[in-house]
Amino acid sequence: MAIVALAAKAIVAVILLVAGGAKLADLAGFGAAVRLLVPLRLRPAWLRGAALAIALTELALGAASLALPGLGWADPAVFALSCGFVVVAAVGMRYHRGRSCRCFGGLTNRTFDARGVARAVAIAVAAGLALGSAPHTMVDLSGTAQALLLAAAALTALASFSAARSLGLARTLDPEAP
Repeated sequence: MAIVALAAKAIVAVILLVAGGAKLADLAGFGAAVRLLVPLRLRPAWLRGAALAIALTELALGAASLALPGLGWADPAVFALSCGFVVVAAVGMRYHRGRSCRCFGGLTNRTFDARGVARAVAIAVAAGLALGSAPHTMVDLSGTAQALLLAAAALTALASFSAARSLGLARTLDPEAP
């Protein structure tokens, strides 16, 4: 069971890194999706700030979960965030069905729909599995291993950012592009 928990932890961490990096590539677009779910009228700067905070939270939790697997508070924080994804997906489907969720920034054209709710539930289930305890010896990494995993986390986020930025540019140049 410990292997399942650690695999789920790694998968969710990478998902958070990809999503956070992609959101950073198009904060205005993600801010527009956030605006759909905020009942108050917020100034564009506040929406951009909220979008930035969400993306940075995903990046920080993804990096901490991946590089510091023994960190006690990270797994519950990731689980809570993933439960928030389920709520956002369900509310978005109820009130904004078919609108772009920008959950993975410009990497996808996913919308608020039943499949989006199912994906969010799957992420929450994986994050819940990661709450399963692994023996301390399995997550006790050397400083070098932690540094390498942190570098891998940064490269994952950077690759996601670059891909989302490139796709956004391609769509700007050719609106017919997928």
